[in-house]
Amino acid sequence: MPIRIPLRARSDWIVVLGPIVAVLFAAGLATYLVTEWPAIATDPAFFQHTGWYVLNGGVPYVDVWDVNPPVPFGISAVLAVLSGGDMLVLHGLGVTLTAVVAAASVLLVGQVAHLATGNDAAAVAAGLAMLVVPELFLLSPEGVRAQFYALFFGVLALALVLRDRPFLAGAAAALSAGSWQSGAAFALLVVGMAYQRTDRRGALAAIAGGSVVTGAVLVAFAAAGALVPMVVQTVLAPLLAGSSYTLAERVYSILLVFGYGSMLLPVAFYGWARAVAVVDRRELWWVPAGGLIFGFQVLFVDMDGSTDALLWLAFVALGVGVAAERVTARRSSVTDPGDDAAPTIRRQWAVVAVVGLLVLAGLGWHYGSPQPQERLRTMEEAAEPDGDPLPIRPGDADVPSMQTIYWERMEPETCHYRLSWNEMRWIAMTDGQLDAHDCDGWPSRTDRG
Repeated sequence: MPIRIPLRARSDWIVVLGPIVAVLFAAGLATYLVTEWPAIATDPAFFQHTGWYVLNGGVPYVDVWDVNPPVPFGISAVLAVLSGGDMLVLHGLGVTLTAVVAAASVLLVGQVAHLATGNDAAAVAAGLAMLVVPELFLLSPEGVRAQFYALFFGVLALALVLRDRPFLAGAAAALSAGSWQSGAAFALLVVGMAYQRTDRRGALAAIAGGSVVTGAVLVAFAAAGALVPMVVQTVLAPLLAGSSYTLAERVYSILLVFGYGSMLLPVAFYGWARAVAVVDRRELWWVPAGGLIFGFQVLFVDMDGSTDALLWLAFVALGVGVAAERVTARRSSVTDPGDDAAPTIRRQWAVVAVVGLLVLAGLGWHYGSPQPQERLRTMEEAAEPDGDPLPIRPGDADVPSMQTIYWERMEPETCHYRLSWNEMRWIAMTDGQLDAHDCDGWPSRTDRG
């Protein structure tokens, strides 16, 4: 039978994990505000500008070409309303909300681990394992990025289904998929988990929750005349115009992202194996299943930077949590609970301390390990397949930088102004035009060659 933790289950883990998360994310936010504010990276500028553009008549996927699903645009539009049209205030809101969402995601991973195992050390270890990739708290203060919201809604969906709220879990999973395509895997996991916990009724409730959110989005874009271009750009374009790769290049990318935290990967793999190998833990099948699905994503589908690994990182962290629970579990053969209480507590603190040291090592990797990082980057570049150069490049387009478009609140005359490499490949494949005013139809041709 699945483990069912009461709603008022002990949460001592939050007393340990909460302050650590608060300190690291506050430090990341402060670092950005002191060293970079109000500079804005291209991705946050794009998402936040599109939110503002929507309020001024712009239609995503018609006036704006992009491969990302629409939820980040909707979030940015709400922030644009709150900002009153002031782009500096909008950026401040985007920075604050994304940092809070990323921090909440770490705590949600801890909660999911606790709900799944009933073990405080597992919850703390899982939460800390998220922090071994410091970009989680160093990049989130830069503003709205799709992957942070996909992570938040996806892990929220897991927490809700473990609390037997399948309808809300399905809705949250749909929001994850609507933030970033890979988030769709959460919908599959949530439906399976709901079925396991409450049979067909729960699975149908999860499907209904996801359908309500998905249906509302589809109706809204159909009413705006943007349904076809949304499907073309968020489904067809990523499948056909995705970046080329080799397996070796992706492995090097993963090692670059995890750094010294890569030492946790074997621990996570052990946790995944224990989740399905031990009879009383087979209800945790979704932990290794999620790890394998998102592992496939980072190895074969999309891994262009650290944020692309965040969803896999969540399941790596949960695997670490399961492993920590097995290490710190008290032997069932002990008749007197007090006999092994002290050794158990020592084991718990030892596990937390080891993972905590890897969090600090992650910061060392990020700031102070140029030589091994440079070696990995060289190997990564050497592994990239040689291909024919594209006939067009971003510099061929006569558009300002994304930063200029953002700060000057421009309404570009063309739909191609983000100018990502996915965009360039799509234009080349479809004989599209860089100066197209609208991107509102099905392509006349798609030629991968």
